[in-house]
Amino acid sequence: MPLPSSLFEALQRMAAQQAWQYVYPVWSRRAQGLSIGINLHPNQCCNWHCIYCQVPGLHRGPSPVIDLDHLQEELSACLHWLRQHLHAAKRIFSEDVQDIAFAGDGEPTTSPQFPEALALVERLLSQTSPTDRPARVRLITNGSQMHLTTTQQALKVLQQMGGEVWFKLDAGNDPEMLAVNDARLPLSLHLQRLQACSMACRTWVQTAVMQRRIADQLVTTPALAGYVQALLPLKENIEGILLYGIARPSQQDTLASIQAPDIRLLQQYAQALRTQGFNVRLFA
Repeated sequence: MPLPSSLFEALQRMAAQQAWQYVYPVWSRRAQGLSIGINLHPNQCCNWHCIYCQVPGLHRGPSPVIDLDHLQEELSACLHWLRQHLHAAKRIFSEDVQDIAFAGDGEPTTSPQFPEALALVERLLSQTSPTDRPARVRLITNGSQMHLTTTQQALKVLQQMGGEVWFKLDAGNDPEMLAVNDARLPLSLHLQRLQACSMACRTWVQTAVMQRRIADQLVTTPALAGYVQALLPLKENIEGILLYGIARPSQQDTLASIQAPDIRLLQQYAQALRTQGFNVRLFA
């Protein structure tokens, strides 16, 4: 049985009452349950500016200094609260709590303290039994820092923890990357970083499919043919593809130019990828 909504709502209230800065509970459709998020950018700073992003006040700028002791206190309190309430309800922690996810309001790996924060999570989880831990630790990333030695070392730690990466790829060519992610990065270079990531840690590609209004026409992004061709050389390296549509209003789409695709269009993309041998999970 799924986690009762009353427990999730109670945890949300606790997080609000305690004014947690770095830790937040979320009901994740891709994780398919309760996710404990870690936000290393509470200043809403990110190095990309994706058109579908839901973060209000998003801007580019430096990563903030993280109070790691404060982060540990918040995460410890969250895990302790969940253990108490799930045990009282005779539920299994590792089945109800899907992950601890580095995500938040900006790119986690641009924080110089990301490796330390990951090590902190590893220490906390090592002090508990496997059934009293989340099912997995995840890094949700735009992949822009995967070429750095410090990031590669952190990915190896994540792999040793049994964790995984969700790597953003919303484009099949350079113009789409610029239009969707506001990233002045050649797709070929981004794919090299995806390959490096997948060699260091179990990696899923996550792709937002949307329709953009351009000169009174609806254009689907990413264009299917280019997207499939971009991914084909990496098929054996990645675990699969998390394919999803836009579910919540964007805070960055000031021209109201994007909209969610019809489920049939998502299914078309999923079928085309499966025909090529990809493992696809679809989230409408």
